[in-house]
Amino acid sequence: MLVTRAPDQSADFVRLLEERGAHVTSIPLIRIGPPPDECTLQEAVDNADAYDWLAFTSVAGVDAFAQRLRRPLRKDLRIAVVGPATDDALLNRLGVHADLMPTHYSGSGLADAINRQAKTPQSVLLITAHDASPVLHAKLRNAGHRVDKVDAYTTVEAPPADLEAHVSKTDVVTLASPSAVRALVRGLGGDAAGEKLRGKLLACIGPITLFEARERGLHVEIVPEAATIPAFIDALCRYYTTQQS
Repeated sequence: MLVTRAPDQSADFVRLLEERGAHVTSIPLIRIGPPPDECTLQEAVDNADAYDWLAFTSVAGVDAFAQRLRRPLRKDLRIAVVGPATDDALLNRLGVHADLMPTHYSGSGLADAINRQAKTPQSVLLITAHDASPVLHAKLRNAGHRVDKVDAYTTVEAPPADLEAHVSKTDVVTLASPSAVRALVRGLGGDAAGEKLRGKLLACIGPITLFEARERGLHVEIVPEAATIPAFIDALCRYYTTQQS
């Protein structure tokens, strides 16, 4: 099984897969780069207390924010996160849990959750990736909120030169982000990727990653009901159990 994330980012995922009997290789396809505008990000971090809501869409966003935080956040500042991994990062880096997390772990789900909580127009600071989907921002703005989106980091596609060799030796390729999909396709030669992935089982962690894969012409067999690591592993195991029965 090929896990397309760096070993330090996928340690728990790999461990749980290996406990289920999988032979795993971790090959990072992307890396986290600096924010496009350091001054804008620092100013946003310094002024976070001026907002009603602070929203994070990724672990990397929490890390970037925490690195630049120079004083404790206002205690009644409401914090929203896209999913459990981001909430864990919030606890580890800032010592607090989120006030809000959606049932469906996506930008759209996060927007819906904030809109249900905020009955009147609120101010929201979004800490996101430079290439983040515009859905979260748009849904909050359409609901009447004042929204400032700040790019906390860039996502750099960095497929290794020997990616094709690794793919040829694996049965399963797991993908945990749209950027990983794009890097996989790029690393396999663009239009030739589909042919080089023929016979491989592709698994995407959630609907946003699935959408990107389909846009790139890839056939995906596995998508868990929830975009979490445990659900991802359960979906993989359930697929093989079904195939063997």
